[in-house]
Amino acid sequence: MVRRGPAIVRGVIPRALVLASLLGALTFGAACRPKATKAPYGPGEGPNAQTLIADAKPQLGAIAVPEAKVIANRVMRGNLAFLAQGPGRFRGSVQISGNELVTLAFTEDGYALRYKLDAFPTGFYHGPPSACAVEALLGVALDTEDLVALVLGGAPIIAAPYEIADQKWDGEVSREAVTIRNARYEQRLEFEPNGDGWQFVGSKLWTRNPDGSRGTWRWSLSHEEMKDRGGARLPAQTRVVAPGKRKNNQLLIQYRTRDLDPAFAKLVATDDGGGATQGGDDWGDAGDAGDAGDAGEDGWEGAEEGGEWEGKEPEGEAPKAEEPKPAEVKPEPEPEPMPKPEPEPKPGAKQGPPAVFTINGEGLSDRGDLCR
Repeated sequence: MVRRGPAIVRGVIPRALVLASLLGALTFGAACRPKATKAPYGPGEGPNAQTLIADAKPQLGAIAVPEAKVIANRVMRGNLAFLAQGPGRFRGSVQISGNELVTLAFTEDGYALRYKLDAFPTGFYHGPPSACAVEALLGVALDTEDLVALVLGGAPIIAAPYEIADQKWDGEVSREAVTIRNARYEQRLEFEPNGDGWQFVGSKLWTRNPDGSRGTWRWSLSHEEMKDRGGARLPAQTRVVAPGKRKNNQLLIQYRTRDLDPAFAKLVATDDGGGATQGGDDWGDAGDAGDAGDAGEDGWEGAEEGGEWEGKEPEGEAPKAEEPKPAEVKPEPEPEPMPKPEPEPKPGAKQGPPAVFTINGEGLSDRGDLCR
């Protein structure tokens, strides 16, 4: 019995120490966990869900970003410049040390992609709008209109009709959360208090299973370091996280300079429904924007070099006096024809995409549609 006592003690004491350590660790972890915050409103006084969703729309109609930094998966860094116009026009290019890596442009008519990396063959790709074209530029598969909504300071929102599945104050992140769902997706929209109102700051998207339950996570996004800029509240950076093959893909866009009233958005529609003309200089390589027409350097069309003003007398001898002519007998004026009825006014001219959203495949092999 004397020998067995110490053996039992030796077995009991280590187990007690392990349990005490675990309890201590749990207690320490609970103490370090941020305390949940209370809702900034009383019972039954929360914001209206439909109003929040409406306020999550893009804050700008168009934007030009000549300088931004893009960081993919925390290691790949490049310089990003882009133009965007709602609801679905975009042109962006990633460069390193002035060397083009990838350029993507898309409108409602389709996409074009100049690709010089090594994930798939270098070349020029084009086809209908597709999330895979966005993935080629940024590494995250976002629908084209979702990307535009994001860079215009808003939220990509699932297509209507949708239902509001839940709304609550999430004290863990100090945000009001609204969950909506349609036949294909479930989405959580997050809002922070902003003065007397609310500001959209983040979202998560999942697919839905056939039984209606929440399925695969598609992406999460957040607008960070929100500040008032030119009448809009915009982020200093935007982060997007999406599932990858081995670990999650992460994209970070850090804005440096922004033009919230870009010249390319001031358009004049053409009568034939073609591309719209622009009202000023735009970011981008003018060589990719198409021909400028027949205008000369001063912008005037049809002026011939060396031409003279109408009515100017040529230099040299004075003109000889002309012999008087007999008076002409003017015929009786014919009665004026009845005026024709005014034609019906033409419907509003169709406004096509500005030329700045057009790129070509010069110097690259034509690869067809990347997303087929």
